[in-house]
Amino acid sequence: MLRVLALLRHGRASGQGPDAPLMPEGALALRRLGSRLGAEGWHPAVVVTSPYRRARESAQMFTGALAPAAPTHVLRELRPEVEPDVALEAILSTAPLATPVLVVTHLPLVGRIAHVLLGEEIAFFPGTFVEIVRDGEGASRLLRRLNAHELPAE
Repeated sequence: MLRVLALLRHGRASGQGPDAPLMPEGALALRRLGSRLGAEGWHPAVVVTSPYRRARESAQMFTGALAPAAPTHVLRELRPEVEPDVALEAILSTAPLATPVLVVTHLPLVGRIAHVLLGEEIAFFPGTFVEIVRDGEGASRLLRRLNAHELPAE
C-alpha cells in the first residue's frame, strides 16, 4: 500500500516556547501554501500536530480552506525533542490507514523524521512542506518540497 506523509514545519512564530503564537506573516504564508495545494486538489485525510501553540495554529491556517473537515489529532509525540521512531509510531497508531497524513511539527523532529524516511537531510525553514511517499516495503521517496516563503506573490 502506498502511503503519503506530508511533513510541515510550523510557520514563523514569536518565540520557541510551547505557548509562542504564529506571527501574522507566518499565518499568511501558511494560508497561501494551503491555498496553492488546495488548488492542485491536494487534501489531507488526517492532520496530526504537536501540542505547541504555533504548530496547532499552523495546522489551522494551512488547512483552513484546504480541508476544514479533516480530523485533527494533537500528539505529544510530535514535540521537538521526541525521537523520530516514537513520533512515526504515534502517527501510525493514530492514522493507521489514512493517506495523505499531514504532520505539523518542529525542528529538529521534522528534519529527523525526513532523514529516517529518506536517508538524506532536508532543509526545513518555517512553513516548509515536504511530501514523502512510502510503499508497503518501507521504502520512501521525496515527492516534493515547497516553502511558503518561496512561493511567487499572487
